[in-house]
Amino acid sequence: MDSGYSFLFSDNIYVECFRETMPLLISGILLYLYYKKQIHAIDALLYAFATEAYTMIVIGPTFTATFFISIVFLIDQVHQLLSGKLYIKRAYLLLLILPLLSSIAVFLIVQFYKDPFYYPGGKLYVFYTRPLYFYLKTYLPLFAIGAKIVQEKDQFNFDDFLTTIKTIAKFSCIIAALQIFAEFSFNNLALDEILGLQRRYLQEQSNDVFSLRIQALFSEPKIFSAFLSLSIPVFLKDRNFRMAGIAFLAGILTVSQTFWINLVAGSLVFLIFPRMQSVRLKIIGSLLSIVCLFLAVAGSKEYFIKEYAANQQNTFYQLIFKRSAYRYDTDLWGKNNILLGMPLQRELELPVVDFLKDEPYLLLSGYGGGNSTFIPPQYFFGQLNYENRLAGIGGNNLNMRWFFILAEFGGFALLGFFLILTQSKYNIPPFQNNYFAFIWICFFFSQIDLLLVIVALLSAYDAENQPSDYISI
Repeated sequence: MDSGYSFLFSDNIYVECFRETMPLLISGILLYLYYKKQIHAIDALLYAFATEAYTMIVIGPTFTATFFISIVFLIDQVHQLLSGKLYIKRAYLLLLILPLLSSIAVFLIVQFYKDPFYYPGGKLYVFYTRPLYFYLKTYLPLFAIGAKIVQEKDQFNFDDFLTTIKTIAKFSCIIAALQIFAEFSFNNLALDEILGLQRRYLQEQSNDVFSLRIQALFSEPKIFSAFLSLSIPVFLKDRNFRMAGIAFLAGILTVSQTFWINLVAGSLVFLIFPRMQSVRLKIIGSLLSIVCLFLAVAGSKEYFIKEYAANQQNTFYQLIFKRSAYRYDTDLWGKNNILLGMPLQRELELPVVDFLKDEPYLLLSGYGGGNSTFIPPQYFFGQLNYENRLAGIGGNNLNMRWFFILAEFGGFALLGFFLILTQSKYNIPPFQNNYFAFIWICFFFSQIDLLLVIVALLSAYDAENQPSDYISI
């Protein structure tokens, strides 16, 4: 057992067996329904994404139903590649090689310029093979998912995607209500874990219902909050104000700052910049507005911290300001974690930022996919994960995904991803145009890679593309 993930294991052997087998069971059912043509590939992926609370943690925390479905789709795409049936848009070929170019650049930097990394146990070869492992295990399956979506583009459109989002949101809110009922009616840890709650979040709560961080069957409360924030504009579009209100309440109960940031982003996109045609300008304009808002909050943080301290027993202040006050309080922790007004997580983003400040040339190449394990442990000194970093256990799966791409693959890769995946048809409906920009902004703060890929490809496809735009691999 990896001690770095011991907090994810259940104390009940039966519960742990249940959770270990659920990813295989869920993926098996979804794949069966897909190959029986009862659901589409995107449906299978979205339903799997919504059940990532169940993971085969004995193997690793990323072995979820989404992972197994993506591996099956990868095998399917490889088979088509070998049989000469796989066609891909030329522009997307660059996406396939960007991580490999980053790995080559990191190798050259370490060999011929400077080696700033830490190798636990002196295992230098792991540093060079980890990006390959990341590429095969994580990146290629995601690329295969994209290829699968393009192949089935005539069977599934953006409206179908929105319908699936609404279905998952409704089902997840029911699961969240069951989690609240079970926790405060039975107070049984085993039952809570079967319903998808995780011990590390249960341990944070008190007897107040508003302190329970619900997550439905999503991997974490912040992922659930991101999904809910993406569902609210869809319900409002349908004038389903009741479900929009329920999703809003559930988002509050996740006690996640991501939810509030995404709501601000949605307000900017749908209310301030709704008529702007360029998706890229809409994304950049909204992000600059959010940064300005963060800078204003950071400039007034002393006032907000004092206000929270004076009202910390108030439920409203607990829900809205507790986690923000914790992150903005630099006096308590003795280290400034504010960047562009945004409070970075001290055990995740901040060490990476400090490392890149000391080694700025890595902003061009990144440090390699999956290589956050090799950031020197002194950058994590004072954090709970410091001992694990010394032992080379665990990594930094950054939730701010723009920053994740920048740190792991470099600035050129981030620019390439942005330019390629923000392409869209000029005649897409206004709501889809705005939603496309909205999900890109949410991706800045949230780990919603799958959702971004789906919406980007649904928005980019043009039935009038000429065959010359594609090549056989």
